[in-house]
Amino acid sequence: MKHLLLSLSLLTCIGASAQQSFNMVQKSHLTYLNDNNDIWGYTDSASGTEYALVGTTAGVSIVDISVATAPVKKQFVQGPYSIWRDLKTWGHYAYVTHDSPYAWNQIPEHGLLIIDMDSVDNPVPTYKNINYAVEYPAGVWDTLKTAHNLYIDENGYCYLFGANIGNGGALILDLNSDPWNPTVVGIYDDYYFHDGMVRGDTLWGSAVYTGKFVVVDVTQKDSAMTLATHGTPNSFTHNTWISDDNNTLFCTDEVGGAFLSAYDVSDLNNITELDRIQSSLDTGVIPHNAHVRGQWVVTSYYTSGVQIVDAKYPELLVEVGYFDTSPNFSGGGFYGNWGAYPYFESDLIICSDIEEGLWVLEPTYVEASRVHVVVYDSITKAPMSNVNISFDKLGKVVESNIDGLAEIGTPLQVQDSLIVSMPGFVTHRQQYQWVGGIFDTVRVALLNVNNVGLGEEAEAPIVIQPNPSQGQFTLNGVEDATFALYNTAGVKVYEGKTMGSSVELPQLPHGHYILALDGNYGFRRFPLLLLP
Repeated sequence: MKHLLLSLSLLTCIGASAQQSFNMVQKSHLTYLNDNNDIWGYTDSASGTEYALVGTTAGVSIVDISVATAPVKKQFVQGPYSIWRDLKTWGHYAYVTHDSPYAWNQIPEHGLLIIDMDSVDNPVPTYKNINYAVEYPAGVWDTLKTAHNLYIDENGYCYLFGANIGNGGALILDLNSDPWNPTVVGIYDDYYFHDGMVRGDTLWGSAVYTGKFVVVDVTQKDSAMTLATHGTPNSFTHNTWISDDNNTLFCTDEVGGAFLSAYDVSDLNNITELDRIQSSLDTGVIPHNAHVRGQWVVTSYYTSGVQIVDAKYPELLVEVGYFDTSPNFSGGGFYGNWGAYPYFESDLIICSDIEEGLWVLEPTYVEASRVHVVVYDSITKAPMSNVNISFDKLGKVVESNIDGLAEIGTPLQVQDSLIVSMPGFVTHRQQYQWVGGIFDTVRVALLNVNNVGLGEEAEAPIVIQPNPSQGQFTLNGVEDATFALYNTAGVKVYEGKTMGSSVELPQLPHGHYILALDGNYGFRRFPLLLLP
């Protein structure tokens, strides 16, 4: 499919750097002495205070962002040096993994870090590390030292991905009975998982080194089973996240020039890719982590900040917002934005930038406008490919595909002008209103100039501005002829007879029409444009 997408770049100055942003506003920015990695959010159920949990190479920073313009670093829990940390919460606890070979020789070994978030106001927060002894495979015992990532589902099960146990699949912990002392209840180890997420009894795993996502039935935690697998565009599947209706899976590949891709997974026996999109700020950057928030997907990109995509119609993903957290970097390097958390009730988005620190952003979630433009020959009714289709305010041109179709999306919601043109055919022009939240369809019938009967004036349709009751014009050389009027869908909307060479039309909606004379005049056809 050929898509036409528009993103507007709005430049605002923040300090000495030019910050590129669209539908996202900076509320505050905190820097760190150490590099940052992943990020998560936590809301105190009693006070409603919102916190950013920021991973750094030295540990975990807990930041009070209840005043978005003035965040406060509340606590810091030091851990082993690691450029990889991941953080999630359950109840009033935060669970943190790290993935660093340096930790393997440290005493005590730091396996899974648990922080009691009820203690953040204490002089020293309460936390501990757990090093599980795991028997895997049968008869072989190992100790949990590191894990690359983790996810906690809505049922209170924690999944550790990329751990030093077995192949590094998913080590499953039960948090329900005692979240301060979780118990190991199972392991899935068919693939190494770099990351993953779980909803209900289905795990969506990112098998990064095999370049595919893996769907796993985790109903029985001690005997999880593979249900399906599917490759991703750039064969380095880093991150997966399922839509709220469980029908669409969103994936990122952690390589330069890769995509956020969408898949229909409603039938695991027939998984199909729906669409893919890149960051408009730089298509060569590396997408990292994508999270679904309602109909939107919030994705962090190295060197290109954070992006909001409207995925209400996942067959046409449309970028509707972005903020560049790392204006000093560009291209496909592993610098800049590591992660973005979009789930606060306040709607704030927090971002962890490796070099730049913590960003607190206020997004405006916009519903994209979308339209199918279907182009066909007005005489033969056959679909027309390679037709130029453009909108004045989008400033880009797209071509119709072999089915005569072009799908076009934009964050704009304005009055626009649609132009459809192809050599040898009368150019079609019409007004078009972009409306957010719908996927519209416009059918355009193009008239071959050989069928117009106007010679060199074929591409200049008769243009009339009717009075409130009727339109009047003259056809030279015509005398008392019958005629029919067709709309752009080829439907006859009026029949009549000229009075001599004068044509009178009833009140009709403004737009493009074809006026066809009867056989006495060789079935001559005239393009007609009624203006409002």
